[in-house]
Amino acid sequence: MGKSYADWKLSQSSVTEPDEVEEAYKKVIATLSPEQEEVITKYCDQIFNSGAETEEFFYRLGLKDGLHLKTVVKKVIRSLS
Repeated sequence: MGKSYADWKLSQSSVTEPDEVEEAYKKVIATLSPEQEEVITKYCDQIFNSGAETEEFFYRLGLKDGLHLKTVVKKVIRSLS
């Protein structure tokens, strides 16, 4: 899966380089007060955590579908034998 993801990620076009985005983020954060920086950081963390939960949810659904498909294919093969 890791190799497939890496291959897919390389084939995706990116509008901006990650380094550019990170540099822009650092510049903005540097202009904020510590309290504002903490709020922004918590917000970003919440977005990332939400994305991870969504990814896990869809992964589990895909795994469940795959196991169901395996069972159906085995039944079809048995009926053809």
